[in-house]
Amino acid sequence: MAHGPAIVGLTGGIGSGKSALATALQQLGVPVFFADQEAKAFYLFPEHRTWIAHTFGEQSFFPNGELNRAHIAQHIFSSKELKAKLEAKIHPFVQGRFQAWMQQQTAPYILREAAILIESGSYTDCAAVVVVEAPLEQRIQRVMKRDAVPREVVLQRIQAQMSDEQRSRYATLRLQNPDGTDVQALAKHLHQTLLERLRPL
Repeated sequence: MAHGPAIVGLTGGIGSGKSALATALQQLGVPVFFADQEAKAFYLFPEHRTWIAHTFGEQSFFPNGELNRAHIAQHIFSSKELKAKLEAKIHPFVQGRFQAWMQQQTAPYILREAAILIESGSYTDCAAVVVVEAPLEQRIQRVMKRDAVPREVVLQRIQAQMSDEQRSRYATLRLQNPDGTDVQALAKHLHQTLLERLRPL
């Protein structure tokens, strides 16, 4: 860690509010790498698009060329095999983008926000891992509203992910985000806590 900023991993289940917390930290001046957003660039490369169409079907793309995210999501949340295949392609791609981005940063610490931080093994590079948690019903309602999908679809996605209990085994810090209304205060508290924990001896 002496050769660059400390890496802090931020993760949590779908609808936990981790992205909102990461954005609030970014507003405090913390460099944030949004891994899930960076992964979207994977689908822009012709060779990747060919592989996607072959693996998930021609319905993976709309006639205008845009990715049919609902179609992909339906497959990966119902098939562990397909989910693993896609992740095996995307993980190295995102890791390369992260390494290039990290070289440009000079802050005391940088944040890597990722839904599958633990599953991808990226947590092993982190000086600290922050896990954001929220009540199940709150998470369901958030995702239903955000993605305009029915309850059963949200539950399927949640069940396809690690549980909070499983994530907690890797956590340096666990944050409760029950309603998401005071995310700024939560971000400020986390920022100060991390600065203190990561301060060189």
